[in-house]
Amino acid sequence: MKSASMKVSLIVIMAALTAACSQSQSASVASPQASAAPAAAATAAATKAPVAESTVDEKKVSEILAQFNNQTPAKVATISVSITEILNELGVEPVGVPTSSSKLPDAFAKVARIGTSHQPNLEQIAKLSPDVILGPASIKDNLEKQFKPANLPSAYIPVDSLDELKLSTTVLGKLFKQESKATAFLDKVAKEESAALESAKGKTAPKVLFLFGSAESLMLMNENTFAGSLAKKLGASNVVSDVMKLKEPYAPVNMESIVAANPDAILIVAHGDPAAAAKKFEEDVKKNGSWEKLNAFKNGKMKTLDYNLFGIASIVNAPAAYKELSQVLYQ
Repeated sequence: MKSASMKVSLIVIMAALTAACSQSQSASVASPQASAAPAAAATAAATKAPVAESTVDEKKVSEILAQFNNQTPAKVATISVSITEILNELGVEPVGVPTSSSKLPDAFAKVARIGTSHQPNLEQIAKLSPDVILGPASIKDNLEKQFKPANLPSAYIPVDSLDELKLSTTVLGKLFKQESKATAFLDKVAKEESAALESAKGKTAPKVLFLFGSAESLMLMNENTFAGSLAKKLGASNVVSDVMKLKEPYAPVNMESIVAANPDAILIVAHGDPAAAAKKFEEDVKKNGSWEKLNAFKNGKMKTLDYNLFGIASIVNAPAAYKELSQVLYQ
């Protein structure tokens, strides 16, 4: 980002994603209905054959495990809902889990809450004396500024996209010597994923734009985010990655770039009030004079997605998220 304000906005948005500070039901946004125009079909990407991939990069696994110096932590805490879910699947009970309005595994109902990823409770964490605090790699710099001065040991694993969640499941399986559980779980995920991807086979892939945030601030999401990674596997083209060529998972909204990319669908993952976020974006588009230029509005394809499914990168929720996203993109 070029400005300090953009950097702060980005950190807050990413922290909100991993912490799941608020939840709300999804809502579809009313927009002018029209039959799919020939031009929209012409601009759609070529048909792809979605395939569920189950291979893991062993080099990356080793690099992540190097943080632990060949030691299995006896006491682990995490400020990530995504990591909490993986630990549950592996049968590893942490001493501390994030404070979140998102549903955590029932098995951890009595486990101490230690704050959110953007505001960890350092005093509570210190009382628990964990051997390591696991956090999302995407906000490592922000967390290190808090953990290091407090002399709290931490390690970071990637959990933004579905592939990163799979990678981190393998990592944690090895770390806690639960490889068999990790493999069984990942095999189950792969089977569910293959079944979900069948729904997209043989269909023309649309160009999609994902937005994350709230009515106050929305960010672009590329294919390395959770929702973006699912859309890519379903064969859709993410305009933030494929047209705008943005490498950062989250980036500020640029209306001119959106108009130039002309997505066939605009999907909003909003916390707080999803309908208000969608309405605000719709108003901004109209002010820009771009309403009638975008295929998404011509097709009636601007919608909000269920924040409970897409607001947090969740390997557990991936099958249900696939199903909803496939319906939105291809029906």
